[in-house]
Amino acid sequence: MKKGQWPILYIHGFRGGDYTTQKMIESALKCNGKKSDQFLKAIINWRGKVTYEGTWTDDEHPIVQVVFQNKWVGSNQMEYWLVKLLFDLRLKHEFTTYDAIGHSLGAVALVLVNLREKLRPYMPRLKKLVLIAGPFNGILGLGDLPNVNRVRPNGRPAFMSPTYFRIFMNKNNISDDLRVLNIFGNVGDHSNSDKYISVTSAKSISYILKPRVKEYNEYLIKGTNAEHSMLHDDSEILNTVNGFIYYNPLS
Repeated sequence: MKKGQWPILYIHGFRGGDYTTQKMIESALKCNGKKSDQFLKAIINWRGKVTYEGTWTDDEHPIVQVVFQNKWVGSNQMEYWLVKLLFDLRLKHEFTTYDAIGHSLGAVALVLVNLREKLRPYMPRLKKLVLIAGPFNGILGLGDLPNVNRVRPNGRPAFMSPTYFRIFMNKNNISDDLRVLNIFGNVGDHSNSDKYISVTSAKSISYILKPRVKEYNEYLIKGTNAEHSMLHDDSEILNTVNGFIYYNPLS
């Protein structure tokens, strides 16, 4: 199947790699009855050059695992490279819509990518977006401190990080037909965080997205499995993500 394909992109975050999204992809392949090697890996090197490994499948939802060789890259550079990747993939495979799952800074980068859609008509359109532990308003120790920032009754955070402020100022470019699932964790200690990203930081994106997108959902997981680097492997989250992406028809 070439016509009407709708790929699903999996994006890791800061200091991540293919291992970050591997269990999510394995779970998705299993629930869709595919073999464990039936996906495409897009490797982006330090200079932004893309090489591919694996297979772009012929079914409706080819899976693409994105790997940044520079594990220390920030969300702005991720955004730039992801836009280039999307254009390259569209040129090769002629799709017009896609879904994406991003962990940590990968989640932030995907929101930044979406800000560009209205300005670039040829760019593929993001339809479903899963955000996992996104540091939208700072990281603990880097622009955020435990229990300092807070979300006001109207959803607006008391403080805005530079990245959050950039998204806020460009909020009218957010796609209005986007469906979003925002997942974040709280390990249950005094920090109200997943040890790296506070609930406030991850949740504050709702103030921007909720009034503008077609659908916005939040999913909070608590306990030891809510730790930042465990969220992408948790079975409860894997089932939730697969249900949202693959078994939640567009209306």
